Amino acid sequence: MQMNQPDNQAAIKNKTIKQVTVLGQGVMGVDIALTFAIAGYDVTAVDLFETQLEKAEKRAEANCMQMVAGGLLDKEQAQSALQRINRSMDWDAAIVKADFIMEVIPEDLAKKKALFTRCDKLCASDVIIASNTSSMSITRISEQMKYPERAITAHWTIPGHLSPLVELVSGVQTAKVTEAKAMTLFQQMGKHPVICKDTPGFIHNILQGALIGAAMGLMDAEIATAEEIDNVVKNGFGLRLPSVGPIQFMDMVGLDSIVNVGEYLAEALDEPGYRSHKRIRDKVQRGDLGVKTGKGFFEYQNADSDEFWEKINDGIIRTLKANKRN
Repeated sequence: MQMNQPDNQAAIKNKTIKQVTVLGQGVMGVDIALTFAIAGYDVTAVDLFETQLEKAEKRAEANCMQMVAGGLLDKEQAQSALQRINRSMDWDAAIVKADFIMEVIPEDLAKKKALFTRCDKLCASDVIIASNTSSMSITRISEQMKYPERAITAHWTIPGHLSPLVELVSGVQTAKVTEAKAMTLFQQMGKHPVICKDTPGFIHNILQGALIGAAMGLMDAEIATAEEIDNVVKNGFGLRLPSVGPIQFMDMVGLDSIVNVGEYLAEALDEPGYRSHKRIRDKVQRGDLGVKTGKGFFEYQNADSDEFWEKINDGIIRTLKANKRN
């Protein structure tokens, strides 16, 4: 029986998810399948090649053993998770029985569109179909679907079984219930889903791309080598990023200080691009300097900057201890 859109949205909302199908068993596909299995779902992991499925099995086992050694899983949890993954080359059968589908094939728009259309025809209309695309529009990927309201991007970051971030991107026709259902699903799995607009690169890759671009500029200008750049990131601001993001860090330092440094660099290097963004300068003009004034990009009531620095210090200490063990 064909459902109309309101009925289908209600069905999506009330769908019980037990069986997850992961389409593609490259590096990310392996990690994603394992993560669903660890969370207690029965998983069918599909690929075109038997050799790839064999590699996937070995990689999943190695990932589990590493998580056991690191104290993230015990041996029983790891063994149970591995037993919940069934590997197959029968794509249609895996699609038909799915309660939730994760597409993790290479970044080829035509192939993704074809696969989403295939899933749309084969699986129940209340099954969410999610793409792990890192940059492509879910609106375009789902444009040939009969039920595009259940299509969404769920972009995981490498390594998928360890990195908490999942970027959720709705298309023009994605239903709100689909977004809400996906948000709840990933939160229950211990992930940190973030809603992004359907723009190329989303949030993660635009930020990462800016850092890579700056790194290439330093190399082109012969200011630093590849090794020096990586060492600065790993042993400098990279250590504090697990505890505080770049926006809140500016609030903690003081937006007036950020502006002053930007002005100095712009003049010293004769490069206007180093000047602080207008959004930062406007806040300084209004007197919103960050933690010390109670408001910057975030608001702080009775904020004590020492508490924020203690949070950063705790995070760095944990990272340094982990690095020392390794």
